[in-house]
Amino acid sequence: MITPAVCAVPEPGAPRLRGKQRVRLAPASLAAQIYGASETFAEFHCSNELNRRYQPLFERSDLRVSGVGDEGEARVVELTDAAFYVATLYLPQLAAAQGEPDPLIDAFLQAAAGVAR
Repeated sequence: MITPAVCAVPEPGAPRLRGKQRVRLAPASLAAQIYGASETFAEFHCSNELNRRYQPLFERSDLRVSGVGDEGEARVVELTDAAFYVATLYLPQLAAAQGEPDPLIDAFLQAAAGVAR
């Protein structure tokens, strides 16, 4: 299911497969709700990705692809019946290093705090 990434994420002075790319979010997804937008620009360190041959399997399950790159490759998946289950194929935590915490990290922490109560 996993294959070497073919995305070339350009960032001057960075390793070849590092930088920001657009991620388009499904309208009814939790990710779109969290970001409050139909797309986000996310930091990548590309080395592996979901083999696109297997991507349709997710569409027939409760684990849905809810965010894709410009080539239609999976970038976000969500488990639809879970209180909070969002997995990314990018690194939302890197936004904090630039002084702007990613909304997905904040939403995860809020969900975890709610479960702990």
